Amino acid sequence: MALQQTAHDACSRRVHCVSKGYLDDPFVRLFARDLTIVNSPLMNRGSWLRSMAFENMVYRFSQVHGGAPIQVVSLGAGVDTLFFRLRQRGSISFSKFVEIDLPDLIEEKRGIIHRNHELSSLVADDVYHAVPGDLADANSIASLLQTLTDPSAPTLLIAECVFVYIPAPAVLALLTALTQLFVGDLMLVNYDVIEPNDRFGSMMIENLKERGIHLAGITGAPTIVSHAERAKGLGFTSVRAVTMKGLYLTVPRDTQVTLNKLEMIDDWDEWNLVHEHYAFVIAWRGGDGTSASIPQVFIAPPPS
Repeated sequence: MALQQTAHDACSRRVHCVSKGYLDDPFVRLFARDLTIVNSPLMNRGSWLRSMAFENMVYRFSQVHGGAPIQVVSLGAGVDTLFFRLRQRGSISFSKFVEIDLPDLIEEKRGIIHRNHELSSLVADDVYHAVPGDLADANSIASLLQTLTDPSAPTLLIAECVFVYIPAPAVLALLTALTQLFVGDLMLVNYDVIEPNDRFGSMMIENLKERGIHLAGITGAPTIVSHAERAKGLGFTSVRAVTMKGLYLTVPRDTQVTLNKLEMIDDWDEWNLVHEHYAFVIAWRGGDGTSASIPQVFIAPPPS
């Protein structure tokens, strides 16, 4: 139940970010259990950063393929609303969008979709699938995706703070199975906790343990370097791995100014410390096995 609660905590934080003007998400309230949450400018800014990073990378992957249909596989999607936001805007063409998570979360999400007319209308065709699955069982996940997707189509794998909860050998087995299944153009975008061995990291892990949350997979990729090495070992020919602190430094200055107008962060030292303990990884392998140029997550506007 602890992992399910982390999904709902993230949803509640997103509702708060929407109310503060950080994010545009008309669907997130439909999935939220708890709308009472303590305001934290630092956490709000972090939620904005990770949300926009994933959303932007779906756009970049679509742009690279000239707007042709792409398929997305979201591992451990929880109650995320990414598909519904992008589908409503209509700027990306999806051939498939598959979400995999624990059975109770999937059942809950399906129920909410079924009971809401707008959500139901967005999944009326055969593009979206929310399916239960055990991400620690690589063979079952690969078999499931083989029936739901086209292994030769351009595919984007999304894993937003998922692998860190799965034992490291099972993560490697899962990624190995998926890189073997999807033989076309393949990109992996991954966000996870890192640096468990310094003072802040150790404290963070202990605090999570007290809440019943165990980071079983953090030893498999505890640093930025190890995340990059794992991706390269899986056959990804282009890899970019940065801390979330480093990623934020690439956000255009005018966007940062806009965010500061919403809320100021008084303690940037704390911001930097927290976001040095999260990684954002982009790994890409061309369908012919060649390397490709990884697009920037955030793109500065053209000069006026």
